[in-house]
Amino acid sequence: MTKLFLIVSAGVGCITLIAQSAVAQTSQFLALNVATPVKALTNRLAFASIEESPVHFCGENIPTNHPAIVERWTRTLNHQAALAADLTVLKRRASVVFPIIEPILKKYRIPSDFKFLPLLESAVTNRAVSRKGAAGFWQLMPQTAQSLGLNVSHRRDERFNLLKATHAACRYINELYDQLGSWMLVATAYNAGPNYIQQLSRQHPDMHPMALPYRAAETKAYLFQTVAIKELLTRPQAYRDRLSARNLEALSEGADPVASAERAVILASFDMDERDVAKATLNGLGVDEQALEKGITFVTDSTTTVVLLNDDEPATEVVPKKSTPTDNQVAPAEPASAPSVMRLVTRSLSEGPLTEGKLCLFQVVQPITLNGRTFAVGDMIQAHIEVIDAGSNRVFLRTDQLTTAQTQETFALKLVATEEPRHPGVALPARLEGWTLSWEVL
Repeated sequence: MTKLFLIVSAGVGCITLIAQSAVAQTSQFLALNVATPVKALTNRLAFASIEESPVHFCGENIPTNHPAIVERWTRTLNHQAALAADLTVLKRRASVVFPIIEPILKKYRIPSDFKFLPLLESAVTNRAVSRKGAAGFWQLMPQTAQSLGLNVSHRRDERFNLLKATHAACRYINELYDQLGSWMLVATAYNAGPNYIQQLSRQHPDMHPMALPYRAAETKAYLFQTVAIKELLTRPQAYRDRLSARNLEALSEGADPVASAERAVILASFDMDERDVAKATLNGLGVDEQALEKGITFVTDSTTTVVLLNDDEPATEVVPKKSTPTDNQVAPAEPASAPSVMRLVTRSLSEGPLTEGKLCLFQVVQPITLNGRTFAVGDMIQAHIEVIDAGSNRVFLRTDQLTTAQTQETFALKLVATEEPRHPGVALPARLEGWTLSWEVL
């Protein structure tokens, strides 16, 4: 009995030692590989996804052998997919603008993927002006634009001329490529400047452009965001696991085409109409402009006003009461009690947190005449956040200045943000970007 007990004890001891050794080895394995199981699994899935369906920008692939790049790519893609509702609006606007700029890119032998840069730069908004002074569809800085032959002045700023700005941007992109030799580096240099990017690439000659140690967070994310937007707009079916059924349908080929009235508003924001588009297209094909004048008739419907109210709703057609709605014109239902106070409607172009005293930039999205002053689509308004009332979750804003889209003239402007006529203050928004506000004179 004692012998048996000792044998059993010895056996248990051996098992214990083996178990302890196994636990020790397992602990080391866990410390190395299971500290972040979700991240490891995500990376494996991302590797598999890219290997099955390579992702590239201008023919340069995202590497599958670089975990940090794949991890950031996956994170960026998921973030952009979560904002797919905004992408559907970008797609509609881009569907009008892309056919205009694609032949110009081709003429300068620039890869077509560069058409996605302005989606990130200006959200297909020609009147966008950055805090640093970059302006227009291609967000050209004043000095850069002038060096490329554009007129930049208070009376005339050709950065807002889509055709001239696109030709200038193409000349600049080719200059960057001659200097850097990589389309990916060109894209980052478009954001951060060529000299800085060239110096960085020389310091790290063997490093992939997406892995370079850029200083600014914006530059680090720039190329990833551009490629993510391109992928979701051109291959949404490849990311159906990240998109809702509604957004997948909206981003896929065969989605509802842009109505002629909405198209007219988008073109108008770029100081263009269908005649300009036809001229640009046919001139690109070598068609004489006089033949264009003789052979094409354009019909303009001046009775319909179209506005793009915000990034979450499609543009609507506002048909005058005397007009008879046709198949292409749907008159909106009359409100139960229309407010007697005229209000200006704008959309925010600013980003970041809301803080008292912050200066925000808003763009006019609906033409209106208020107190004798006419506001046009694309006019820019500066406003300050005066008070944030945490108790009622309301924000109070007052405008300071108006910059006209047509002439770039500035005027003092005193309006307050309202949700109801004659009641200053609006609800605290979920985010500042794309925030739609109404303004009135008190």
